[in-house]
Amino acid sequence: MLVVVLAVVVTGAVVLKRAPSVSSLSEAHAGAWSSVTLGSPARNGDGSAYNIFVKPGTGKGLMVFFGDGGLNFTAETAVQPVSLATTIFGGDNFYSDHLPFYEVNTFGGLLSASDQNPFAGYTTVVIPTTTGDLGVGDTTTSTVSKGGQAATSVFNGYANTRAALDWVYANVPSPDTVMVAGTGTGGLSSAIWLGDVGAHYRTQPLTEYSDSSFIEASSFPIVIDGVWQANFEHRFGFSPTRSPLTAATVYNTGLFGSRLTTLLSQTLLDRSSAAFSAELDDGYYSPQAGADWNFQLKSALRTLTASDVGATVFVTNYGADAHGETPGLLATGDLFGSATQDGVTLEQFVTRAVQGGHPVSAGLALLEQ
Repeated sequence: MLVVVLAVVVTGAVVLKRAPSVSSLSEAHAGAWSSVTLGSPARNGDGSAYNIFVKPGTGKGLMVFFGDGGLNFTAETAVQPVSLATTIFGGDNFYSDHLPFYEVNTFGGLLSASDQNPFAGYTTVVIPTTTGDLGVGDTTTSTVSKGGQAATSVFNGYANTRAALDWVYANVPSPDTVMVAGTGTGGLSSAIWLGDVGAHYRTQPLTEYSDSSFIEASSFPIVIDGVWQANFEHRFGFSPTRSPLTAATVYNTGLFGSRLTTLLSQTLLDRSSAAFSAELDDGYYSPQAGADWNFQLKSALRTLTASDVGATVFVTNYGADAHGETPGLLATGDLFGSATQDGVTLEQFVTRAVQGGHPVSAGLALLEQ
């Protein structure tokens, strides 16, 4: 018992480091993360103040990064937000209703402040999704779960993201290049909001990078407009369809043409993405659901890598276990530098595409299996 207690205390000493609070980019220190509190109408799903995280760079590149926030779409998911207890001990959770201040200490991979990260010199702004709605929701609902537990869902993602991007535009007026990225459900947010960013920065080269973000379900459009009240097509210019990542990628290609480089990374049989896809359609994860998701993923990526769309993909079965299931969320941890396909790490794949101007897909043969 003493060992466990000491481990928790030591872990707490490491992770419970608070990022300094600033109001403008000029107040933040280059190469270090700071927190910015955005005022009303921005707010987290639990009603608390909404924060973004910023790290000034030494160069002229800008990265807008959307964090993975899960999904809240039913009365059952509404009562299962991520908590400190589920983070430490495990348990069912579907979405983040706030981002703990110590979360910034876990930023790695593409978000690492280390000089070894090829993107460390970019001015980087992390936009958390703390409302379970891909950063597009615009309503508040009250529900009661089957077990009788009441919950209020604050689908405030649109106001939060709008406030965050307005802050970015005011504080980073003229970057040389712009990268909009995200992992997990944040990768869907980055693809959806790219049009807004590209319309503001009208001449800069654009990169959109979504990692581990393929979720497909027939109910998705119903959730987006019916549950979250996103008014989606009016605000974003396209219909989300059952595969928002596919729809957004095709739309963005038509909108920005050669100015845009689209990068997608995805592991085969990413259980988290497959489970969300099944649960959105009132199902549950099973080997068959995983196989169905894999089929849909491969079909979508074949479409998106076709010449008329031209997305560049890193698809891999790296880290597959005995069941063929793979880890997701490659971009923001150690897997960014270690996940390998066709002799290329994910870090090399992204760096060569963005900084070297040579986007080359990896793992295309897996799409035919």
